[in-house]
Amino acid sequence: MITDKKTVRQTVIAQLKSLPKQQRRLEEQGLIDQLMASSEWQRAATVGLTMSTAIELDTVPLIVAALNAGKRVVIPQTRPNRKMVFIDYEAGHVPLKRTSYGILEPENGREVPADDIDLIIVPGLAFIPSDGTRLGFGAGYYDRYLATYSGSTIALARSPQIYLTAEWPVESFDVKLKRIITN
Repeated sequence: MITDKKTVRQTVIAQLKSLPKQQRRLEEQGLIDQLMASSEWQRAATVGLTMSTAIELDTVPLIVAALNAGKRVVIPQTRPNRKMVFIDYEAGHVPLKRTSYGILEPENGREVPADDIDLIIVPGLAFIPSDGTRLGFGAGYYDRYLATYSGSTIALARSPQIYLTAEWPVESFDVKLKRIITN
């Protein structure tokens, strides 16, 4: 059954909020373990990660693990006209500010070209692991950025985020991910 994207987003957000803390921790640790064992993570010298919000998979352990492994971490920064760039996190020495969406992003810093980023861990609300389909939060920042990005893209999907088929309209501008990790 196809429904509108807004309804799917609301449903997934409600399900994510209601996940018991123990289940959330177990799922997240399993996803992080799989990611860190992946060839994409092992090969990546530069990794793009968001500063997660309360409903998203906690990215702080990933950022710490990447920095401890000697990887360069880059964090997205939004710009006017729904443009997004990645800024060098410089091992946590870049000041962060909260956006109107409630997301922490670099206040300033050195922009990193897309060609220098080996792997981007892509956030989203709903995913179809079999074909890489992703339903984001609705602003289109990642779809615009990924449309010209040629590196690896991975999402980490907790149980309420996994769909077998699209229950929302998939648009031509919705960029498919190269890999979606599930438990």
